Amino acid sequence: MIGLPADGVQRSPRGVWPALAPLAWAAAVVSTAVFVAAPWLDERLVPAGWLGVAAGLVLATGRQGWRGELAVLASAVLAIAIAFHWTPEVLADAMRTSKFVGFAFAVPIVLWDACRLALPFWVVGRLCRDPRVAWLPAAFVAVVAEAVIPGVFPWKLGYSQLAWPATVQAAALAGPEASTLTLFATAGAIVAVLATFGPGGDRRLPAVATAALVVTVANLAFGTIVIGKVEARMSAAPKLRLAVVQADPDDAAGIDSLRRLTRTACATNPPPQLVCWPECSGGSYEDGLDSFADEATVFRRSRNPQRGLRPLPDPACPLLLGGRIYRGYRERPREIFQAALLIDTDERLAGASQKRHLMPFGEYVPFADVIPELRLSFPMETTYNVGHDAGPLTSGPARIGPLLCYEDMVPAAAASLAADSANLLVSLIHGASFTNPLTLRQHRLLAQQRAIECRRCLVRCSSTGETCVIDAAGRIVSRLPLGGEGVLDIEVPLLEPLPPAVRWRWALPAACAVGLAGLLLGGRLRTLGGLRG
Repeated sequence: MIGLPADGVQRSPRGVWPALAPLAWAAAVVSTAVFVAAPWLDERLVPAGWLGVAAGLVLATGRQGWRGELAVLASAVLAIAIAFHWTPEVLADAMRTSKFVGFAFAVPIVLWDACRLALPFWVVGRLCRDPRVAWLPAAFVAVVAEAVIPGVFPWKLGYSQLAWPATVQAAALAGPEASTLTLFATAGAIVAVLATFGPGGDRRLPAVATAALVVTVANLAFGTIVIGKVEARMSAAPKLRLAVVQADPDDAAGIDSLRRLTRTACATNPPPQLVCWPECSGGSYEDGLDSFADEATVFRRSRNPQRGLRPLPDPACPLLLGGRIYRGYRERPREIFQAALLIDTDERLAGASQKRHLMPFGEYVPFADVIPELRLSFPMETTYNVGHDAGPLTSGPARIGPLLCYEDMVPAAAASLAADSANLLVSLIHGASFTNPLTLRQHRLLAQQRAIECRRCLVRCSSTGETCVIDAAGRIVSRLPLGGEGVLDIEVPLLEPLPPAVRWRWALPAACAVGLAGLLLGGRLRTLGGLRG
């Protein structure tokens, strides 16, 4: 990795790659995958992610032919398989089938995500001769790919830096892909330093390699400074006191536990200004039902599951919870929506917001309209419709942007609510089907950057975890243990200013697309210190 020729160029195909013995080459491919996956298993291992991407840039540079491309893909497949190794088990549970069948369905999902991960390195292999400049085209491709290529779990490589908040604050300027851009810049800086100043390295640092160092230092300086400014803004902002209740509504006594914990929390003086329950803690109610005070009316205008459920009779505090809304006949409704319901202290429905981004294979089956037989493999109790009536719910000084489970992983969902005046984001989650604690932690990790992108506090209320409060700098300030029951009683600031990322969501991907086109078509390939002309 370090010993480049005197001109700083890694030779191919008769250079470094063929010189590696097969076992050493296989070890390099596996090690790269392990480093890339490590922060997803333990988010504190941020530097491992940098080293993994740096190693990938070096190994991919100058690669030619199908053998090199397969090696890159193999490393990407292994990285995804390690990071999200729980996928077959989750699919098997959703399908109510064996782990073998779950594995068979997981394979194409892993391959899809692996191709997205491998794409920047494939491009590097075709364009670059010097690994010190490889980070720039790789970053451009990664940003564009993450912005336009969908995934079942919409992860972005830059999320692996969230445990070090100063590294990801650029997401408030340029959106969620900004953290991936800075990750590649940091990896490029590592390659530049080692390859330039290591034994046998060329001391002439290419301009693009210098840019990686500048971007890395500037990003850390910006993050450190802006966190202080965000802290001051949160300190001066008005506050809302919340009681966030964690209990599983699927348990036999789950609703009773939610009520008991809520009544205890609301018995304090003064009581919380809002209580939050998880997704699916309410019943399924007819569209147009505006009050839960009359038990007979609720029974008549609701359906199973939980027909006739009054979430909290005679509430002492306003209640935000997840329930369902249906339209049409009770037994055969034409539409069913997951929804966030806001109930005031008179048990009136003060507002509802429908879920717009559904969980693949959990709430709907992708491509089932094209291949109806797929529905037979995923025997869901209910198939939900995509909601269209969504927006902030007002409770006292708070304009709540409700996110329902999967939605807190979707940047556009949170950004649209912030743009629509929400000054607080609240995610209601029903994660009881995910029994692996790592799955619950990764769900939170995929959601955590929403707070930075929108510069809003994000409150996560989950049935089994991770129930927590994330401040506007993306830091977890309070949390409940995974599993079990409990109440998180906390004050959160209500923030108003919108960051640029909300208004200019597509600016960075568009700029990277233009930059990539410029590298390919602008006649500057040779001037970047090693790109193929």
